[in-house]
Amino acid sequence: MCPVYDVTRHERFSPRGKYRLIAEIIGKGPSSAPEGQGPGKNVLPFKVLETLKDCLQCGACGYICPVGVELNALVRNARGASCAKGLSAPRWLWDILKSRRLTPLLAKLLAGIPGTSGLIWRLLGLTCRTSRDENLPYFEMPSFAQRPALSRRHFRLLDPSRGVDAGPGPRIALFLGCVQNYLYPEVAEAMIRCLGGKVLVPLGQGCCGMPAWSAGAQETAKELVIQNLKAFEKARADFIVTGCAACASMIKEWPKLFSEKDPKKEIASSLADKVREFSRLVVELKALPLRGSRDRSVTVTYHAPCHQRFDLGGVGESEGLLDRMFSDAFRPMSHKCCGQGGLFSIGNPELAWQIFEKRLSAWERTGASTVVTTCSGCLLQWRAGTACQAGGPRVLHLAELIDGS
Repeated sequence: MCPVYDVTRHERFSPRGKYRLIAEIIGKGPSSAPEGQGPGKNVLPFKVLETLKDCLQCGACGYICPVGVELNALVRNARGASCAKGLSAPRWLWDILKSRRLTPLLAKLLAGIPGTSGLIWRLLGLTCRTSRDENLPYFEMPSFAQRPALSRRHFRLLDPSRGVDAGPGPRIALFLGCVQNYLYPEVAEAMIRCLGGKVLVPLGQGCCGMPAWSAGAQETAKELVIQNLKAFEKARADFIVTGCAACASMIKEWPKLFSEKDPKKEIASSLADKVREFSRLVVELKALPLRGSRDRSVTVTYHAPCHQRFDLGGVGESEGLLDRMFSDAFRPMSHKCCGQGGLFSIGNPELAWQIFEKRLSAWERTGASTVVTTCSGCLLQWRAGTACQAGGPRVLHLAELIDGS
């Protein structure tokens, strides 16, 4: 079920409702008729735009669609056709993401600003922009959570030749992703320690392209992907591992950005075949360490990322690892979206909180002391959403849990 529909129960957020609205925009609406004319004239513009904006791109609607309609793709196309209405992040944000110089420079500058001040988000222009009157936008900071500060020690900046040769084994290239590079570099370091073998971090890599791709900014996504193709083709890796299910999902989409005649499509397809979400590679390489006895007071539950459930073949590897490590101390939790959705939680803080509240309730029913996940966005959402919760859980990436066991 669509997480937004689950909390609002508005028909326009259901798969059927989205499809009808998108048909107005793409099939016969504003893109092919003057404003106020044509078949789309009876659809309230704000409601159409709001519906498209309030999509997490989680994939739930397409997963349950009985006829296999790819609603995620339809929403992306509609967003691309209507980006002038505020459905996308500011254009200059894409320019920063594409720049290998500006992104780390900006991150360095912002690292000195406390995450709780809200100034970072205002400077980036990523505060909530919603108004029932299109001509009177207002700005509201996310109030439900403490946003983290940027890490002062970015993973890629710790060592220009970042790579670890811990012995024989397959050659593994680490895809960092933005969150692990700039917010949680300790997760990337834990992954390297867990995997062993030859783990390399290719220089020149950047954003996977998911934010731009989800916003319908296809050309920006393509430019970001081309940067990564150059970086990872040189690595000659047997596997590409990432600690973020969303990044892994996006890497598998890379070939779709290129035409059949474009030679980059073959490179993208080769890299897509090599990518593994962390837990899957741990299982594939039998890399789960057998370390000393664990703390018997720790109980663990698992939050399954949407992209892992719907795009990467399910959550069996992650839950299997936790069951093997913790046995009866592993408390399975129902699977639903956490409400992060990349830029969604920044632009829709109240709606994101309503979705996340359901996850808090699910966690409380498990009685677990620790919540584990395998997606950078989910990790960010859980840590931010529980920061002010008295008696809240400890929130870890699976690599951190394994590394500390």
